[in-house]
Amino acid sequence: MTDIEGARSPKGGIVPGIQYLRGFAAILVVIWHVNWLVSLPPSYGISPFALAETGLFGVAIFFVISGFIITIVSFGPIRATRTEFFVRRFVRIIPFMWVCVIGYNLLSMAGTARIDLLPGLRAMALWPIGELRPHVVWTLRLDFISSTLLALTMWRPGPLAYLLAAWFVAPPAWFAASRLLAWPELLQPESSSLALATVVGYGNIMMPNLQFGMGFVLGLLWLKAHPIVQNRFPAAFLLTLAATILATALVGATLSEDNGLRALWWTLFATLVVWLGIVSTEAPGPWHSLGMLLGNASYSIYLTHAATAVVLIQISARLHNPLPSALFVMMSVIVSILAGILIHWYIEQPLIAWCRRLGRRRSVVA
Repeated sequence: MTDIEGARSPKGGIVPGIQYLRGFAAILVVIWHVNWLVSLPPSYGISPFALAETGLFGVAIFFVISGFIITIVSFGPIRATRTEFFVRRFVRIIPFMWVCVIGYNLLSMAGTARIDLLPGLRAMALWPIGELRPHVVWTLRLDFISSTLLALTMWRPGPLAYLLAAWFVAPPAWFAASRLLAWPELLQPESSSLALATVVGYGNIMMPNLQFGMGFVLGLLWLKAHPIVQNRFPAAFLLTLAATILATALVGATLSEDNGLRALWWTLFATLVVWLGIVSTEAPGPWHSLGMLLGNASYSIYLTHAATAVVLIQISARLHNPLPSALFVMMSVIVSILAGILIHWYIEQPLIAWCRRLGRRRSVVA
């Protein structure tokens, strides 16, 4: 979900393991989401696979990667100004997100014959509170908050590193306060003001600030060329794939209750997986090409998979769900990934290129 241009080593070149993990994380979200969607009417009414928090763990990997990449972009050898940073992220993230939000809401209106503009407008504005449609935009909302806080605390004459560090570790304290004070609304607020504070200080049950923070630490270590983040393992594709599968299985099999330890567990394993992505290398070949393809298309896969899955579910329902539910889920996952790749090639990439050309023309005119 983050800018591929940030996943570069100080000496240049894409960090391949990070790109592979972006693709794997997106696929985890797709698998979990499709498996859950078929449990709803008019689909099969039950999920064929017990996947626990598979999708949320994929998002935890995304957040660690996001913290890592934002740190490299912000403090690397070729530092962007605050304006350059936000302009580049805007071009890379927002126009395509707008296309996806509009497309999803038009599909929803066509399928339900109901018009509900507010969730879509919130999604387009990355509004910090309230329902979003599509719901997957919530991760971009939190990514925007982290980028803004980083800019406000670190891109200034006197960096306020302690405030950023406090934000990284705030969620466990927030969670503990809700329990010690017997104040459940602190985690599930009803008022708008408390909801905004909760989104910034706690996030949600994932405690995403922790994952951003661990990515920030990995990014600083990488920029300092610390030995702990130096290349040491070959076969990055197979290594990161195996690590993602194993970590997902461990997270799904343990600490499934809604408690603070679960978020710490997610953060620990997501950090270890991303660290493996940083320190592993891959020679040119089919595995590398496949990993880069999935990583490059991960943003498109993530944003469009829900719409693709919903369309497939509606078609299946009209045919009275002829396939076994497990086979339908597997087929829908594959189709959603392929659709995301095609949309990346023919919509996302051309749109980003057009926006960048437009920005350069305006710079020349100015």
